Amino acid sequence: MAAPGGTARITFHGAAGEVTGSRHLLETAGSALLLDCGLFQGRRAEALLKNRNFPFPPAYPDAVLLSHAHIDHCGLLPRLAGDGFAGPVIATRETADLLSIMLMDSARLQEADAKFFNKIHAADGETIEPLYGEKEAEQALALLRPCEPGEVVSPAAGARARFLNAGHVLGSSMIQVDFDGPSGPRRLLYTGDLGRREVPLMRPPEPPPDVDYLVMESTYGGRTHEPAAGIDSRLADLLRRAEKTGARIIIPAFALERSQEIIVAFDRLRNDPSVPRIPVYVDSPMAVNITEVFKKHLSGHAFDRDFKAYAGRDGDPFGFDFIKYVRSKEESQALNDKPGPMIIISASGMCEGGRVLHHLRNHIGQENTVILMVGYQAAGTLGRRLQDGQKKVRIFGLEHEVAASVETMPHFSSHADRDDILAFVKGLERRPRKIFLVHGEDSQRDALAEALAAEGYGGIEKPGLGETFVLD
Repeated sequence: MAAPGGTARITFHGAAGEVTGSRHLLETAGSALLLDCGLFQGRRAEALLKNRNFPFPPAYPDAVLLSHAHIDHCGLLPRLAGDGFAGPVIATRETADLLSIMLMDSARLQEADAKFFNKIHAADGETIEPLYGEKEAEQALALLRPCEPGEVVSPAAGARARFLNAGHVLGSSMIQVDFDGPSGPRRLLYTGDLGRREVPLMRPPEPPPDVDYLVMESTYGGRTHEPAAGIDSRLADLLRRAEKTGARIIIPAFALERSQEIIVAFDRLRNDPSVPRIPVYVDSPMAVNITEVFKKHLSGHAFDRDFKAYAGRDGDPFGFDFIKYVRSKEESQALNDKPGPMIIISASGMCEGGRVLHHLRNHIGQENTVILMVGYQAAGTLGRRLQDGQKKVRIFGLEHEVAASVETMPHFSSHADRDDILAFVKGLERRPRKIFLVHGEDSQRDALAEALAAEGYGGIEKPGLGETFVLD
């Protein structure tokens, strides 16, 4: 496959003006490479439209280059494979280990949520079909081709790719692609999701020296984060409050990275005698399995040096005497009848599926419930509606009054903020010909574009959905 007439071009088929569903098609004279294949997460009707229909023939790309294992970057792979894609899916070994968990869990959630939705809507005849199932997830996993960090791979004729540490989550990578353009050799860097300079677990990203085209996330392009150093004190205050009131604290958390960061924070707090030991339940089979992958790679290159030292002293930073990992449905359901105080960490992070929806539908109407948001909530998701203060929300299609208090703790963010992004771009040895801002709502992209322009950078583009740019 190739771009017509020997040209090179990139088309943005997702995460263009929004923060979900990353899919970018890079076409050169000899190849067609799909950078990520993410699931769009948002309102059901819009999500179905965007996820069920590919804007290119599914068999067209020669390969998929995967930045990391978050569902908004990998979750549409089963659909792609089920619809005819048979090329390699190239990712780091850590990402490959995580994908076997993420995609199978996503398939089961698709099937389970559809089954439950159809059950409660049996009387009105409204039904939905899962986007894909375990069969399609297995098809996608069979295409995985793991690589080592920094290893040069040749995904298709005339293209060479390297996976560089992005510092976002375990296994996350920036993808560097070298190809021959019509005017000579060119290099494109796709950041995927870029990590912060200061993060609790991961090694921070390091900019490569030489880039012609930069495709860069802009999730927090107009904001700065609370310092990660404030995590422990904020959580400690919440635990003391919960002990006094008997509150049930529900934490919708991404099973990959955010759950592990929170678990490690509670592990640290157990050493403070002033902090009450409230039961912690990790109610997500996926998060339980992913934590085992973290343990497997604990001595690897991805983790920050300070965290590795802490893990060595602690012995098991993901386990302590008042934490319980919940696997079975029966154990999960039993939590609804347990009195507080308690902490429930459950996926999904944007409240768009999984067990957290059942905890919310059972307790969102109770004043003694705290819903703690610890991750980005994309526009259109239930998490964003709660965060925005809506007093009535729909869960599984049924309306619920919101009496619970909804709080946000931004300290955990694993996305680079404005200052992190500017520092990263300034770390490049020469200025890119073009900078494409993706994975950001328009307000954040606009703010980042202004900040980059103020630093003297030109060639800044904010691509729209489906927009194509020639790479000269």
